[in-house]
Amino acid sequence: MCLDLLTILVTREGSLLPLSVDPRGFLLRLMVAGLLLWVVYQIRLYRDTYVLVLFAMLLPALLQFHFAGGRINGDGTFYYVYLRSIWKDGDVHLENEYRHYGLANRSDLSVPTVTGYRRSIFSVGPAVIWSPFFGVGEVYARQTAWSGGVSDTTGYGPTYRNAVALGSLLYGFVAVLLTQAMLRRYFSHTAAFAGAVLMWVATNLHWYMVQQPIMSHASSTFVATLFLWLWFRNRSRIELKDAILLGLVGGLAMCIRWQNGVLFLLPGMDLVVHLYRKNKKALFYGGVFTAGVFLGFLPQMLTWKAMFGVFLLPDPPHGVDFMRFDHPYILEMLFSSRHGLLSWTPIVWLGYLGLVPLAKQRSLPIAGIIACLLIMTYVNMCAGDWWAGGSYSNRRFDSALPILAFGLASSFELLRSVVARYPSMSLGTVLSGFVLWNFLFMEQYRRFMIPRDDTVSFTQVVENNAQILFESVGAPFSWPANWIFAWRFGVSPDKYDLVVGRYLFYRQNNLGGVVELGDDDGALIGSGWGGTERREGVALRRTRSSSARLFVPIDEPKEMLVTWRLSSRPGPVATAVSVNGVGVGNWLVEPGFSDYTLLVPAKYWRREINTIDLELVEGDEENYLLADKVVFKKILN
Repeated sequence: MCLDLLTILVTREGSLLPLSVDPRGFLLRLMVAGLLLWVVYQIRLYRDTYVLVLFAMLLPALLQFHFAGGRINGDGTFYYVYLRSIWKDGDVHLENEYRHYGLANRSDLSVPTVTGYRRSIFSVGPAVIWSPFFGVGEVYARQTAWSGGVSDTTGYGPTYRNAVALGSLLYGFVAVLLTQAMLRRYFSHTAAFAGAVLMWVATNLHWYMVQQPIMSHASSTFVATLFLWLWFRNRSRIELKDAILLGLVGGLAMCIRWQNGVLFLLPGMDLVVHLYRKNKKALFYGGVFTAGVFLGFLPQMLTWKAMFGVFLLPDPPHGVDFMRFDHPYILEMLFSSRHGLLSWTPIVWLGYLGLVPLAKQRSLPIAGIIACLLIMTYVNMCAGDWWAGGSYSNRRFDSALPILAFGLASSFELLRSVVARYPSMSLGTVLSGFVLWNFLFMEQYRRFMIPRDDTVSFTQVVENNAQILFESVGAPFSWPANWIFAWRFGVSPDKYDLVVGRYLFYRQNNLGGVVELGDDDGALIGSGWGGTERREGVALRRTRSSSARLFVPIDEPKEMLVTWRLSSRPGPVATAVSVNGVGVGNWLVEPGFSDYTLLVPAKYWRREINTIDLELVEGDEENYLLADKVVFKKILN
């Protein structure tokens, strides 16, 4: 049964059984597999119910993976080219792979390095760990070719991609199994199961197992979890094989994602304890562990040597300024709607908060993993693109997931005890949701947001309820960051979701220094503006009061030329301009569109969110401004 499923998942067409491979046939196989799991349990061949349930949960994941999942997309191409080049060309010279995927002429890849290779900012570790599955794809591709079928054996074909993607799915699943095994050391079997399942299906792990499996994240979660599992299992004793194995896994974890080196704090902590206890073998086994790390990280060092001419890079390949340890993006990385960890993945709230009661136990291992989590969090906050590019949730926390699972299991036990102790209060909390629904429904009925005597779309009702709630108190999972923003700028809390995370100039998907007021979705539009209007084919906004505000998100304060394209109606309007509440100039805006420019020194700007206010100080009361766009140009010193 497993071999037949493997054949279907890799080839999408082949099968070892006389059954169709369409969705109905695949579902029938999964149902039989589920029945076999039940038989295994009933005949007492294996009695761990929780593990069998996890395997049962894997079956619908396979269905989603096969029929709705992705393969190579996003950054996955840059990880896969290593794998193909190593297997088929025996090197990491990626030029032909870049040409195959249409990347060779990209500005950041077109110029060869000092060794004549094409550069890559991505790690080679995923290619190492995916190699067995690439080999499976090779076997199936060759077998199809030998049997007279049509098969792409170049390494780019679908059997290779499917096999590698399946490998990521299985690595992620093994991470779930290992996490449950670790949690059982500290929690009941039920809480351990809950922590492992929530880590799997309530975070971004499932996404990177199914939708973007050819990325580094499921593999990183697996290797980090394996490292933690080995460390918890063997930390009470020191043996040669355990030390070198832990080092190898740790080096491989760092080879997949370099920030996984933070996990070395754990064996380092044990080394200090053994030295304090005057264990004579401590330094020797510490050296063995270090040798294992070296071997595990060696593939990355050899790759850098071939690509850049050095074994270790002095700075991240992303650029010298990529890591900003003096400027962590704390609220942005945690709460922003641009892949904020807690706003996108609210279950992680319980992961962090659940570690607090665990810390009170004063257990050295728990203190160690909490310290690792805090360091990982800080490091990710200091990354230049704190939103982690085109990420589902914040993908850079992949290796933190098994640690957060401890907090999830702890929160589960705590919440279960609260429900058992205060059942009426727990029931009241659930029922209060119905009360909130009714009050929100009444408010939209009062505002005529829905018809009073006609049919209504409940999709619209839910949308209206969310709009009223978030305008009033903000998205709950972004508290308190959206409250702070609302208090600071005098806007509704939901404004935070659209403003924080956008930049005029900074890194990918920035605005290029231009804010099109008429075409803008309202993200940077503050108070005092009306809605979008079209006049003579141009999208505009008009002022609705004597003062109008624009939010200006920048990364670092720089001297800038600020040019507004404005017109007044019906007569001239004297307009004062202020930046962050400080006056920087005045204009007399005339009817007819013209450009109005000010040079704003760097001292008036600040990091992140700024405001520009236009105040209409002179003119008839019926006069107003029309605004087309604002152009910001940095003055380079």
